[in-house]
Amino acid sequence: MITDDNRHAVLNSSIALIEDPPMAAAITARDVLDQILSKYRAAIDVGEYQPFVWPHRALGPYLLIFYLVLPLSQSPVVHYARYPLFALIIYLSVLAIHDCRSPGVTLGYGIGLLNTWTILWSATLIIFNDARRDYKRIERQERLDDAPDVQGLVENIQGNTSALDGSTTDGLKLLHPVGELPEPEPEISVTDNLAPRLQSPEVFAAQEPIPSSSQEIYTWQSLPNDLFHRLDFVLDLVTNFRGLRWTHQGPGTYPPPQHIRETLTNPETPASLHPNKYPSYRTLFITNFQYFVLCALTLDTLKYLTSLDPYFLAQGQNTPSPFPVAHTVRLTLSLLFTFASLLNIFLLAPLILACTFGPRLLGPHASTWLYPPLFGPLSSIAEQGLAGLWGGWWHQLFRYAFEAAGDYVGGKLLRLPKKSIPGGIVRVFVAFVCSGMLHGCASYTVLGDTKPISGSFLFFALQPVGIIAQRALSIYLKQKGYREAIPPWMRKTGNVLVVVLWCRLTGPLIADEFAACGIWLYEPLPVSLIRGLRGEGWWRWGGEWVRWYSGDRWWRSGLVFLGG
Repeated sequence: MITDDNRHAVLNSSIALIEDPPMAAAITARDVLDQILSKYRAAIDVGEYQPFVWPHRALGPYLLIFYLVLPLSQSPVVHYARYPLFALIIYLSVLAIHDCRSPGVTLGYGIGLLNTWTILWSATLIIFNDARRDYKRIERQERLDDAPDVQGLVENIQGNTSALDGSTTDGLKLLHPVGELPEPEPEISVTDNLAPRLQSPEVFAAQEPIPSSSQEIYTWQSLPNDLFHRLDFVLDLVTNFRGLRWTHQGPGTYPPPQHIRETLTNPETPASLHPNKYPSYRTLFITNFQYFVLCALTLDTLKYLTSLDPYFLAQGQNTPSPFPVAHTVRLTLSLLFTFASLLNIFLLAPLILACTFGPRLLGPHASTWLYPPLFGPLSSIAEQGLAGLWGGWWHQLFRYAFEAAGDYVGGKLLRLPKKSIPGGIVRVFVAFVCSGMLHGCASYTVLGDTKPISGSFLFFALQPVGIIAQRALSIYLKQKGYREAIPPWMRKTGNVLVVVLWCRLTGPLIADEFAACGIWLYEPLPVSLIRGLRGEGWWRWGGEWVRWYSGDRWWRSGLVFLGG
């Protein structure tokens, strides 16, 4: 019989093994992973945690999809059902964050990240907005012989309220979805630099016009009537965080090709979109494959370098480092490893979906303009400093949800005008607090000595302080007439220095948290060129990745993922 004393004794001994490993020999990543696995098994055995079982512990996204895929209805029951549904999603997600763990370091991090994101993304689609009623995407339609002229059709669609229920106009036959454009965003006095825009009118000039068939037009499509079409519509909406081809399409993405824009019922396109660098599948494949190979070589090098430092093996920040200027080197390697890891994963989307499966299997979902780069230009940092770092260069995957939360709090709850200074400050703070909660919950669900509040959360919560301070200084210098006297190259150099110093000051908060989580213990590549040449083994993946878990009830049984 397991008593409370026995339970705590087992857990304490496992935790001590992780935090104070034997010093007989230099510890390796494999040693640490074995210790984490032992800690996981001990915690499961005494009932401290439960394994993350799919699909039992991943019901939140399915509930969201189920609600969104319901046909449009005027019933107030359907409309207000989103509130108890959202409460249920919160309950299930918080329960999973509190109860579930994984022996895989990246999977453990993902439990907190994905469940928190489920809450935030659900709130964005059904609480902060009404996606079923308001969201639309561009879809290709075919003109029949008796169809009206394009101009008349445009006016008909724009003025026809019945189109909101997913129906199409007379003379149109729905083929399949293509994509959509966003509405222009107003300028914001405080947070405008957080979302840099490309104001050049030549933004579309880099794209060669493609002659379109006279039998095709493109129009905004709301929630369709047909079930299978509606399911495709909803799945695209739920998984398309950047809003590509949707009304909420974000900055740093590509506009539709010219032949689509020419027949759009509303051809206005915000100037914040970048010209498409991939006009053909050949260009898309060659460019992304080159990046993928370079990224893989970089990851292999970083993995070898980090294996030399116990800091990256979850042994703590006070451990001796083989590198000079240890704090700076560790921070730099952490940034490079994070950047390369994210880029390596998301480069697979254009290579597999667009270039391998292609339009024959995925149809317009494989269009080249739907696969813009994950990261923006580095010049954003020189142009706008900290605001350019987060709003221009770093990835914008979660941006729309963060901004939606800020708009809801600042606009609907506090009723602060978006262009006002208080309204802008509230919105930017809410956005970064959401990001802090996302990453803080992620570090909470790993089996390591983490500090979710004083580490990950604090790092993101401090970012608006630096952004607003730099922005305020820029405004002050401009008002006093000093800014115009500073040469552009000097202003850009100053922006870069501010970013470097700020990251050096706040960066250890997130870098130390990543290291404590054991994130860098994961193997990014199945084959290591460097370690293979050094005689340490070519093949790096192995062990048990997934197993079947039998719960005490049938619905609690499912797959448990162990690798990662």
